[in-house]
Amino acid sequence: MSFLSISNVSKIFGGVVAVEDFNLEIEKGEFVSFLGPSGCGKTTTLRMVAGFELPTSGEVVLDGENITYKSPNQRNVGMVFQSYALFPNMTVAQNIGFGLQVRKTPAEEIRKTVDEMLGLIHLEKHAEKYPFQLSGGQQQRVALARALAINPRVLLLDEPLSALDAKIRVELRQEIRRIQQTMGITTIYVTHDQEEALSLSDRIVVMSQGHMEQVGTPSEIYNHPTTEFVASFVGQLNLLPVTEVNVQNGTCKLNGQLVRFDHSEQSEQRQISAKPRLAIRPEEFQFGQAEARNVVLGRVEVVMFLGAVVRLRVRIGEALVSVDLFNERTMILPRVGDDVTVNFPAHACWIM
Repeated sequence: MSFLSISNVSKIFGGVVAVEDFNLEIEKGEFVSFLGPSGCGKTTTLRMVAGFELPTSGEVVLDGENITYKSPNQRNVGMVFQSYALFPNMTVAQNIGFGLQVRKTPAEEIRKTVDEMLGLIHLEKHAEKYPFQLSGGQQQRVALARALAINPRVLLLDEPLSALDAKIRVELRQEIRRIQQTMGITTIYVTHDQEEALSLSDRIVVMSQGHMEQVGTPSEIYNHPTTEFVASFVGQLNLLPVTEVNVQNGTCKLNGQLVRFDHSEQSEQRQISAKPRLAIRPEEFQFGQAEARNVVLGRVEVVMFLGAVVRLRVRIGEALVSVDLFNERTMILPRVGDDVTVNFPAHACWIM
């Protein structure tokens, strides 16, 4: 039996369906991310788990207890918001211990728990500071510690890193994962940032327009997307128009050239699409001839230096495709206007 069960949950606001028929089983200690664009229903779903929104239909069961209509303070869940929501008139230590104070926990136990939380977030020397004396990253750590101090059954995080600088986001997400694994706490993390979801999660729920598009491990979501939305939203994706698609043999024509694709998971319905397209990630391309790989001709139209990666835009027939190469100090790049030969493996592409 799962630790947290969200069954047939829907939410309607004034006739607008925000979430429709959401079903998910989460195991104890699992880290699950809700990933999707703004307005897809991920935060609404999180708020229904927290108790800040009541579902129009369906139920939420936590550790065998139906909490669907319980108030937030009756659920014993910890919530971390996008805005830090710290009390400005309280010190770091007082903010962390606030939830325990409300529960009338003995002072000695509060002090001990606060000390443990300060050690966990590496802010022992900042206990007597006020929020305005901390950086954004430090404030978010305090907000996380406050949520964890009450020993919640589930930790809920609603885009907690979106207000921070890029470098701090990377550092703090590593800290969040470390703390989550140290405590073994069941966690739901809401984000629109695919890199966050891929790097943090045991499983990802990709959402669009109130619906669950796909649920899977980061590798499954990225390498085996089941819908065009998932394939396009998670990572970069090239979609190349093709003809003469033969699903049984795994072949098609790209700009008049024969190309083989992965047909092991291809559904029969896809072969009758009026406008079939070959899907392939930018990092799967290489330059030059290669045995046992698809080889096609193209022309370079754009060269973009992005630091660790160099992204080229190559015209192949009607399609302008992205080609990603890892940067090397000695690499010699083709120039705009050059005719090039690119190759890619059959297992790396599929018909969308």
